[in-house]
Amino acid sequence: MASQDETKSSKPESTSTQPQPTRRPATSAAGFPNPFDFSAMSSLLSEPSVKEMAEQIAKDPAFTQMAEQLQKSIQMTSQEGGGPAYPQMDPQKYMSSMQQLLQNPQFVTMAERLGTALLQDPVMSKMVDNLTNPAHRQQLEERMARMKEDPSLKQILDEIETGGPSAMMKYWNNPEVLQKIGRAMNVGPTGDEGSAAAAASSEAQEEANAEAEEEDGYEDESLLHHAASVGDVEVLKKALEDGVDKDEEDSEGRRALHFACGYGEVKCAQILLEAGAAVDALDKNKNTALHYSAGYGRKECVALLLEHGAAVTLQNLDGKSPIDVAKLNNQAEVLKLLEKDAFL
Repeated sequence: MASQDETKSSKPESTSTQPQPTRRPATSAAGFPNPFDFSAMSSLLSEPSVKEMAEQIAKDPAFTQMAEQLQKSIQMTSQEGGGPAYPQMDPQKYMSSMQQLLQNPQFVTMAERLGTALLQDPVMSKMVDNLTNPAHRQQLEERMARMKEDPSLKQILDEIETGGPSAMMKYWNNPEVLQKIGRAMNVGPTGDEGSAAAAASSEAQEEANAEAEEEDGYEDESLLHHAASVGDVEVLKKALEDGVDKDEEDSEGRRALHFACGYGEVKCAQILLEAGAAVDALDKNKNTALHYSAGYGRKECVALLLEHGAAVTLQNLDGKSPIDVAKLNNQAEVLKLLEKDAFL
């Protein structure tokens, strides 16, 4: 099975109706989404379309002028006795700069897109909800205070406070540090009775939230879809043997075959096809599994789907065929396979 980090972190160039399979949110030991999993945000910020928008904004003379004005509105002042410098802001200049920024249509578009996409992600949406809930916020503040008293975390937190964003990025993808913080925040086991009780309380709250989400129509990722996404062949086989529908759909109309092919899990895709999964099944945006594998450059999955008669010419809601999606994402090897099949 291909490395999860290497094969599942990148996203193809896409529009709102092109294939965008989502990875199952990381969970803590208690079994609920880890609030320190920012994969949705980082992958979104890595999208070529978002990067291109940001570059266009940066090249805008008005934006450059605004950035310079904003920088001038913030002056660094040192504490008495030679202490560290802290920013001092001119409120009037700052507001003027921000108003100018908000008049930039590209910035507003990018901000709206980022905000909408993040809030549609279950993990990020739950995090925002927790941060705005007074009860959760109080618990968060108490845990943050305890973290600062933890010798193993004090140095890290001090470095983040003094180093700012650069220091934060240093620890962003460090699993050991995130695990320590997660345990301190009671999203994982800490080994004592107090934290066990807190974890039990959090789990109970999660169950209540899950029931509310179910009533609201929120659909969790199924066992079959998860197994297909992560390449768990044994779980996939067992689910099929137990009678799970091979063509069951999620809220976006995606089936297990969409996930297996989007993530390049060719063995899972083969098992599903041999079990009779519909090769040209459409999600709600009319994407087939071939659209997914073509956009993500999953050559082996593309070949497998073609062997099972997948249609090369079917168009999604954007009017794009798998060939178009492969071209859009510069998937040269996949494109050769698709074009060869199209001319047979």
